[in-house]
Amino acid sequence: MYPIIALWCHPRSVSSAMERIMYERGDLKVLHEPFIYLYYVGDAKKNLKFFEIDPQHPTSYGAIRNMILDAAERGPVFFKDMSYYITDYIFDDPDFIHRVTNTFLIRNPRQSIPSYYNLDECVLSEEIGLEAQWQHFEFVQKITQSNPIVIDAEELQANTETVIRYYCRLLGLDFLKSSLSWDRAVPAEWQHLAGWHGDLDQTAGIGNKQPQKRSVEDDPHLRSLFEHHDPFYQNLKKYCCVDMERC
Repeated sequence: MYPIIALWCHPRSVSSAMERIMYERGDLKVLHEPFIYLYYVGDAKKNLKFFEIDPQHPTSYGAIRNMILDAAERGPVFFKDMSYYITDYIFDDPDFIHRVTNTFLIRNPRQSIPSYYNLDECVLSEEIGLEAQWQHFEFVQKITQSNPIVIDAEELQANTETVIRYYCRLLGLDFLKSSLSWDRAVPAEWQHLAGWHGDLDQTAGIGNKQPQKRSVEDDPHLRSLFEHHDPFYQNLKKYCCVDMERC
């Protein structure tokens, strides 16, 4: 059995850019949000915009889980996914928690909420994702008796090489500087969610995003979402390493 690294995220957390860095390494089988098919297809919680469904992809928790485990029989696996996709299932599956190296990526909801709303004004509070992420983090912490790795998107964008060096070191991976420059073609399965990625397949590396057109201060609905989710972000941020060279 080979290692499985999971990057648990919330939407608009710069997660696809970090996933692209891991994909550029070339030594990991990268799975792109496999559990999205559970939440939006199998359980049909909502119709997701910009989602071109692959009819061959498994849609149940067990089948997706087994797909990931099967991939790890052939080589090391990295996948990124959203914690809220699996909250109805993961707390009954400690074996999967133990099998996977669970890592987390967070972004300040002042940025992530307007970014999501710009793409989908029908966003559900659950889809903001930070509440589910915090619950997921606490469960992993309890089951493993250790603190999972937590990366903040702001630090990732500002100090990409330092953050990725730190991340790789904690995972026992060699740091490959070439992974920070994007040359490989984006996998076909990523195109099923291309509307959410912007120009990720056309840029040469990670960078700072443009300022949001909306703000959580100016919009009462966004402010309400922010006030609900910010405490969970603050809880998770406490576990980020400030000085990554010393962590």
